Amino acid sequence: MMVTKKSIITNIKEIDSKEANIVLKSNGIVYVLFKDDCVLDIDLQFRLLDLYNEITSGKLMPFIFLAAENVMITKEARDNATSLESISPVGASAVIVNNLAYKLIANFYIRFNKPKRPFKSFSNEKEAVTWLKSFKMS
Repeated sequence: MMVTKKSIITNIKEIDSKEANIVLKSNGIVYVLFKDDCVLDIDLQFRLLDLYNEITSGKLMPFIFLAAENVMITKEARDNATSLESISPVGASAVIVNNLAYKLIANFYIRFNKPKRPFKSFSNEKEAVTWLKSFKMS
C-alpha cells in the first residue's frame, strides 16, 4: 500500500472587514467571502480594491469569490466592475455559486458586462481551483 502526503493549504495572510473576509492561501489563490447581508456598491468596491492590493502586494493573482446569505450587488457596482479591472490585482475570478440567484447574477454579469479578465462561475471549489491554476499570473 502506497501512502502519499496530501498537501495542506494554509492561510498566509488574512484581512477581515465588516463586509468581507479576504485570505491569501498557500495555494496562491486569494479567497474572498462576502458576509451576510453585504451590499456591494461602488464605495465598497474601492475599499475592497485597496484591501486586494494590500493582500497581494499589488501583484496579479487568481481569486475565488464566495457569498454568504443575502449578498447583493448594485447595478452601479456591476457596471463599474469592468472599469476597475485595469487597476485591480484580480487576475482571474472564479465565483462559487451555491444557489440559483447567485448563479443568475454571475451569468448575467458575464453575458452583459463582458469582463476583460478570465471570469467563470462554479458550483464547487475544487473545479474553481483547477480552472484558476490553468492561468499564469505575472
